[in-house]
Amino acid sequence: MKFPLRIFGEIRGIAPNKLPRLHGLLNADVFSPSGGDGLDVEYEGSYLDIEPDLDEIVAALADGGQGYVDCIDHENWTLRRYSLQPGSWTCKEVNPDGALERYHHE
Repeated sequence: MKFPLRIFGEIRGIAPNKLPRLHGLLNADVFSPSGGDGLDVEYEGSYLDIEPDLDEIVAALADGGQGYVDCIDHENWTLRRYSLQPGSWTCKEVNPDGALERYHHE
């Protein structure tokens, strides 16, 4: 069975003093600790809203911290690409055909 939503990405540069609090706030099904100051992002399943989690993450990024999160909606065939930097994130919709072509296997 193919799940309707796939989320993946990585985040680096979380301020060390904010990391313990952050782990208690984030959806553990999506975000997992990685490399001391980072998070790995991986999820396949039902629809969910990650934007509140992204708000918490960008508030915890140190200067120079950054990351990305891609959300693929398989049912509607859309890709939302989030770019994270200290204090803010942006989102743009990208044509999944071009962005995911390298992952297409026939």
